[in-house]
Amino acid sequence: MISKISGKLQARGEGALTIDVHGLGYEVLVPPVVEKAFEALPLGEPLALETIYYLQVEQTRATPVLLGFQNSIQKEFFEKLLTVPKMGPKGALSCFARPVSTVATAIETANYTVLQSLPGVGKQKARDLVATLQGKVAKFALMQDSDLDRSSNRAISDVAQDALQMLLMLGHKRQEAERMIAEAIKAEPDSPDAEAIVRVIYRKQQEKK
Repeated sequence: MISKISGKLQARGEGALTIDVHGLGYEVLVPPVVEKAFEALPLGEPLALETIYYLQVEQTRATPVLLGFQNSIQKEFFEKLLTVPKMGPKGALSCFARPVSTVATAIETANYTVLQSLPGVGKQKARDLVATLQGKVAKFALMQDSDLDRSSNRAISDVAQDALQMLLMLGHKRQEAERMIAEAIKAEPDSPDAEAIVRVIYRKQQEKK
């Protein structure tokens, strides 16, 4: 089992880094936050990753895959995500579209809006994340893994709450409003304020007609 890899950055691909280890090139799949962390690292520079080795089974064949993380904390959090029913490695990797502390905080506080803004996470998966991991990932919420992590998390939560109040005032039921807000944030995660989110919701409703 390969638990760590050290070498030089040889190439970048979409969602992957190739590391040269004494002349051998190892392709390591990395989640978005890890890819972003090394986006400015020049080719040929030393690089070390914590890794998880697994077999990706597709129909009649099994392909060996290496997953890479910046540190053991990220790796441990990934393993926690794998305990969520029907999550799987690909689903767990998609949760790393946001920093670990953001996702862990959302789980601990049952912030379904933030969780549903993650790629591939719908209402049921968000509930599964909270039901399985709430009370078990508090330490990961304290991780200083991004200088925009906590401010970004608060900003999204505040904007979502403002949008929720706006929709409730407009006569929408809370559950319906939360669903529409989560879909809007997933579609346009950089919406600057509640009115922008409501405009996205209105546009999506018009597209369905």
